[in-house]
Amino acid sequence: MPAFDLRKIMIANYVNTSGTITYTGAQTMGEAMTVNLELRYAEGRLYAEGRLAEFIKEANGGSISVGVKYIPDAAKKVLFGSADKARAISGTTVTGQIFTADDSPKYVGVAFYCPDMIDGVKKYTVVCIKKARFGAPSMSYQTKGDTITFDTPTTTGEFMADDSSAHNLFETAVVDTVAAAEAWITAVLQ
Repeated sequence: MPAFDLRKIMIANYVNTSGTITYTGAQTMGEAMTVNLELRYAEGRLYAEGRLAEFIKEANGGSISVGVKYIPDAAKKVLFGSADKARAISGTTVTGQIFTADDSPKYVGVAFYCPDMIDGVKKYTVVCIKKARFGAPSMSYQTKGDTITFDTPTTTGEFMADDSSAHNLFETAVVDTVAAAEAWITAVLQ
């Protein structure tokens, strides 16, 4: 099942109220470029009489890497715990982001969708990571050279089971339209 044309990466604050999980402050993370998920497993092997008698493999979390064109300031506040910092510059107020040593990245839910071709029919696969925490992206700057290059942010994090009694890691769905994909994301992250 080939996937192409990643769309609409959304994030929202993860809220645990006595084991009931909700999300607040949904934001677009930026124009989507890449999402890579890698599940992590706990494994156990039991040997008896010189042979493998039992094998257990359980998913317990994973890593997520998200690449976007640009991370908007509102999304930076949700993801990294940064704050607005206003300065008067030549009579104009300019607001930027300030990151401090005391900032702590927050837990978030992450959702996105991607068109798929399934049995010759265009469908939309939607994915929601239930609980993740990201670190601020690396930054790199350079002088202009002979070629034009783009420096776009990629931020990585860990996802884990949520705090519900089911210990959900992620949720997926396949829907027929863009409107259904966006409605699904809204329903999950609101």
